[in-house]
Amino acid sequence: MSEHEFINPYTFVQLPKDVPPDWRSTPPGHGRLRPDRFSGVLEVTLTARSPLMLRNVYDGDASAFPKRHFSGFEKPVPFVPGSSLAGAVRSLHETLAGGCLRVFDSGFRPGYRDEAQVKADSWRLAQIEKVDERGAPTRLRLCGKTVWVEYAALHKALGGASKLTTGARVTLLSGSVPSSLGRLELGEPFEVKEGGESVVLVTDSGARHDTRKNPDGEGYLPGRHFCATGELEPGSLEVVLPDEVWQEYLDAVDGTRDVQESRQPWAGGSSPRKDEPVPVFHRDERLGLVGYRDPARRELRPGQVVWVDPEQSGQSVRLRGISLSVIWRHPGGRVTAGGRVHAYARACFDPRELCPSCRLFGSVDAEGGDGKGGGARQRAYRGHVRFADAVPVEAYELEEEFLPPLGAPKPGAGQFYLTRDNSLQGRSATSVPDKALREWGSEADSGDGRRLRGRKHYWLTGNAGTRPYFRARGGTREVFHDRYGSESKLLSKAQSVPEGAQFTAKVRFENLDAVALGGLLCSLDPGLLLHHFDPKDEERPRYGLALGGGRPLGFGTCTAEVRILELDSAESRYLGAEAPDLDVEKAVAAFRESAGDDMRDVWKRQLTKVLRLDWAPADRVWYPPAQPIPAPGQPLNPEALKASFTFWKETSGSRTNPYVQLPSSAAKRSDMTMKVVPQKKGKGRR
Repeated sequence: MSEHEFINPYTFVQLPKDVPPDWRSTPPGHGRLRPDRFSGVLEVTLTARSPLMLRNVYDGDASAFPKRHFSGFEKPVPFVPGSSLAGAVRSLHETLAGGCLRVFDSGFRPGYRDEAQVKADSWRLAQIEKVDERGAPTRLRLCGKTVWVEYAALHKALGGASKLTTGARVTLLSGSVPSSLGRLELGEPFEVKEGGESVVLVTDSGARHDTRKNPDGEGYLPGRHFCATGELEPGSLEVVLPDEVWQEYLDAVDGTRDVQESRQPWAGGSSPRKDEPVPVFHRDERLGLVGYRDPARRELRPGQVVWVDPEQSGQSVRLRGISLSVIWRHPGGRVTAGGRVHAYARACFDPRELCPSCRLFGSVDAEGGDGKGGGARQRAYRGHVRFADAVPVEAYELEEEFLPPLGAPKPGAGQFYLTRDNSLQGRSATSVPDKALREWGSEADSGDGRRLRGRKHYWLTGNAGTRPYFRARGGTREVFHDRYGSESKLLSKAQSVPEGAQFTAKVRFENLDAVALGGLLCSLDPGLLLHHFDPKDEERPRYGLALGGGRPLGFGTCTAEVRILELDSAESRYLGAEAPDLDVEKAVAAFRESAGDDMRDVWKRQLTKVLRLDWAPADRVWYPPAQPIPAPGQPLNPEALKASFTFWKETSGSRTNPYVQLPSSAAKRSDMTMKVVPQKKGKGRR
């Protein structure tokens, strides 16, 4: 396998196309132990096949691996909370049994960065004066014409870069003139003074390109940085804001780096203030600080300057759009995530009609309302399984980990998250305006849009030493501090227990039939199910499950051994009858035989690969890298692990870049790789 190839850390397991008529049915209840149902205790022993990392268990220290006292140990030792084990096992059961999408935002719709172009004449600057409890504007002041002023002139007028902030007030002393970019710029660049009725909007420099040719004939000069200014009109206006316009703003802002960072545990300890201004630096590092902008947030605030598309009527204004910068973001079509999955797969809400996973582990409808504008009416069903904490076999020492940035999932990257279509592979967009084929709502969508590919899974590893993160482990701190800055809120720390660590837990169950018990056993040890499909002429592979955090890096791969400690029917528990004649093998066979053809096909074609340790060659598994990853045995500088943002552009299916899709999880090993697209010099994250 070439150094110029990589394997993406995650893949997708498709949802079954069809489910049996009784796929959602009434659960057995808890009032009595019904005939042909069983209660008892399982014992499961987990073995970490790669370092195991658990975070966000404690409020005080989100990076700490959980520890507490157990009998037989002199001091607190690392353990796996029962809730963590339960979450991992339920997630795997949903895949094995085709359960509903329990953790799924059906209303999600991605936002995409606009093409660099002048905004339509209807867009104007405005200053927010009042917001409601959502952070949506209810009152604002509109500005007149927009005039662009170079940042150096604003520095001189305001007293330096530290004074150039969004909302700063200035007066423009000279007229404006049209520029080659189709906008108005200040005619006399330094004819600006502090104070007045014009407000300034400072935005990031990432979208500005180097467009002036160097007189020396080599390359381009750094792009000039301008800030938008607008003179406030007298009087404020009441805002009429349609729900769909506000939702489009929320969908767009959710894709920004500011919002992603605000949702991450902050490596520096205490998190910064929610409204703390963000420094903006010139693209040419030698020119330093430009000023300070407002962070992108789901909530707007009084005093904030934004772009709006207004329709004024008397003392009110109806907004047709809200934008935080002149090059902003647009929503990905009309179809949300919920419309891109089978209707049956959406989360259960009626406790009388539950999918196999909700019947076993329980269900909560947290969104149900009473229909009268009151509070939510919770409809829930208690599960039939209880997980005890997993106790370590010995007192393992913890190791501190320094983690590279792991941002929020990006389902808007349609070349990975949306269903494969061989007719699109290698194609470029043809529609006007130009929307890359990766976008939700692009010309590649038809009808209800392309479907989501299925459940997301990370490749499991049984040889952690060959995974790129562990090969470069010692140098990651310095490299990622240098790349993102030592105070970046995307950086994080954690603790791990070593590869080979073992933990033992008890799992109690009640009122399960043989099929449900078999599904639980297979979710604890998927090899019980998948070994049935092993090729007869190959060595028996290892199958496992993922537990804890850091799975894209190779953490958290575990294998398990499970046995039945206690098993009772109603007769054996209460009448002294003999214990039921049901063992692990029989329960697993009942679960296997209960599945439909679609589900069995998923097990055979996809899960025998996705849950198999090192099916994906571990030394190639990494996010799209900025440069080739050296082969095992060669030194690996952590610089090679920087992300290639060029990759996403050059695989997007725009007019100039062909569409490149993520290989299927059912693909042969030789077809799983993708080509490395090196980061272009001078191009960084925007």
